[in-house]
Amino acid sequence: MPKAPDQDLTLLLARVRAGDAEARSELIGLTYAELRGLAGHVFQGQPRDHTLQPTALVSELCLRLLKTDAAGWEDRKHFFRAAACAMRNLLTDHARAKKAVRRGGDHLTVSLGSSDVADPGPPIDIVVLDEALTRLAALDKRIGEICELRFLVGLSVDKTAEILGISPRTVELDTQFIRAWLQKELSR
Repeated sequence: MPKAPDQDLTLLLARVRAGDAEARSELIGLTYAELRGLAGHVFQGQPRDHTLQPTALVSELCLRLLKTDAAGWEDRKHFFRAAACAMRNLLTDHARAKKAVRRGGDHLTVSLGSSDVADPGPPIDIVVLDEALTRLAALDKRIGEICELRFLVGLSVDKTAEILGISPRTVELDTQFIRAWLQKELSR
């Protein structure tokens, strides 16, 4: 997936923070392909007739990002952290709405595996994962962010480390902890 040049993105984010309305549209144009790639990863293993598709998710995500206060978007990592959080919220809202309409119906599931794991394990209901993730983030914010980026968005260890500004080894160790913690929590 093409990567938006960091310098261009940082300058664009500065324009967005300064209130340049045109810069927000340029920001979406510059990052759309990467956001679409992240959304595509989230939907791997989902039924083709799922009511929410990657393109629709990214469209909703872009609308949400266009309306969001961009004060915290200092650089690439902050922007993609905000995008991951917004994506999580959109997916959770969609799953909750579907459950409300049809109890146990067509809701999104995710896996505790990642694209670099051969057997990702059984899928997990996104609403249940969101509740567990909220509890985990309350214990440790960085661990919650790693969980969100690795398991929900599907980023690699290196990409997660880059976005959070930590070492890949820290991401690997925290990922092991997260898997164990979530398996314990989700088995209740």
